[in-house]
Amino acid sequence: MTASFIPASLRTLVITNIIGFALVGLILPSNLALAINEKEVEQNQPIFEVKNLNLKTETSEKTLQIETVIANDPLVNNLKLYLEKHRSPLAEYAGEMVKQPQWQRALAISWVESNFCKRHMDNNCSGIGVAPGHKLWRKYETHLDWFKDMSALMEKPMYKEKYTTFQKMRGVYVQPGSASWVNGAQKKYNDLVKITEDSEIQKISQIQQKHSLIALVILPDLEKAE
Repeated sequence: MTASFIPASLRTLVITNIIGFALVGLILPSNLALAINEKEVEQNQPIFEVKNLNLKTETSEKTLQIETVIANDPLVNNLKLYLEKHRSPLAEYAGEMVKQPQWQRALAISWVESNFCKRHMDNNCSGIGVAPGHKLWRKYETHLDWFKDMSALMEKPMYKEKYTTFQKMRGVYVQPGSASWVNGAQKKYNDLVKITEDSEIQKISQIQQKHSLIALVILPDLEKAE
């Protein structure tokens, strides 16, 4: 049945649900929260149905604001700015790099090996394969191809479980290794971890802002339909 008016209790329920969804987005991983919501939809039948609210065109600007918030990933943006500050050709790949395993460590090593890919041979920015000309030397079509390979290398048990710090990697990944290599990689790694942590805080703020904007879009139309 189509509702001809929206009682105050319904508006309260809508506000409560919006806040609840915001908290789910903050507390639970996105995939888990989605699974829970889908399960609830399957198990519970709607108590009422609201039709023909006639969303007005004046809400389009608010909707665009929501889409803009969702599209902006703080981690990608902050990493790109960081790499641009270092004039690194890797900046354009920031969105793909953060998807890779061990990306902070892989990127930190590229700093001491090639200054974030500013000095390299064959797009190999971390010296994988001993040295140019060696039979094990690896060549790559793009910087991103190298980065994916480097990240996968850091994910192998040898480096993920045994040589887990730059100090432990000294004399193993890099031979003979030096204090400057260890310190340089560690410093950049700390920078990247800080960027990641700050970006997570910004993302939480964006989630809160997104749900506030949703409330601004929905509630005025509920009141008009009353």
